[in-house]
Amino acid sequence: MSVSEKEMEESRYNWLYFHGKDVRNKKFQKNINKKPTLTYAILINIAIILGCISIIWILANQVG
Repeated sequence: MSVSEKEMEESRYNWLYFHGKDVRNKKFQKNINKKPTLTYAILINIAIILGCISIIWILANQVG
């Protein structure tokens, strides 16, 4: 019995799935390589800064 070359290639790359999506298609690659927008970066930085400030404020109130 001979196995077709396509079946061998599919079985060889069977592990290239991420959450059920084929990582080889262009749409998936486009989503992975998308650069974050400036707004997204600013919001993340604000959230980190506010989180740090709130942790310091809570710790200061616990001690003092």
